[in-house]
Amino acid sequence: MADLPAEFVTIQKQINKMQHEIERLQAYVEIQNLVGRYEVIHTPATERQSPTLFALKQPDVSVEIAMWGKFTGAEKVRKMYREAEEGKPMPGSMFEHHLCTPIIQVAADGTTAKGLWFSPGHETTPDEKGNLIPHWCWGKFGADFIKEDGQWKIWHYHWYDTFMCPYDKSWVETRQPAIGELRHPDADLPPTSRSTYFKDLVRQPIPEYPEPYETWDGKSVC
Repeated sequence: MADLPAEFVTIQKQINKMQHEIERLQAYVEIQNLVGRYEVIHTPATERQSPTLFALKQPDVSVEIAMWGKFTGAEKVRKMYREAEEGKPMPGSMFEHHLCTPIIQVAADGTTAKGLWFSPGHETTPDEKGNLIPHWCWGKFGADFIKEDGQWKIWHYHWYDTFMCPYDKSWVETRQPAIGELRHPDADLPPTSRSTYFKDLVRQPIPEYPEPYETWDGKSVC
């Protein structure tokens, strides 16, 4: 480009910049759809498909479920979702979690992204006697994303619980499990942080919302 007119060089740089920004805008939409797909299949009949949405080639790919703890590595991620609903789902069981107030920051270099959503929902699960119990289940969906083989994938995921309570009782009346109380035996770590509602504590806004950033800085939303 050294032999080209300066004006042409300037215009080409502007075009390149615009193309890059268009790709970042496309990434925003693709990430929204990726997280939407996760929530669609996050139900007993299809939950085991979830690992297909994760960046399983990344050695530090991870899932953290608020009450269970953190699972790191492709095999543990696969196993966690595989065991979540072994066998045939029980008739009448149901999970539905919705996504709102999205905050998505795609890195300036376009290679990674971070996102945070509030996620109200409801679940119907059997108790120890097999009776179906309907619950309200609210929390936050925090995730880091990375491109793998040209597609956006979930890199690190954290479900931050706010509360879970039977539909006929409030979160004030219902006891929430303490940190580590429900730790999964395969989890590498107990819950690293939670945003759970406890009536005797002042609740903090965990995690912090993602800020714009240039390139991956290690500051995970998870």
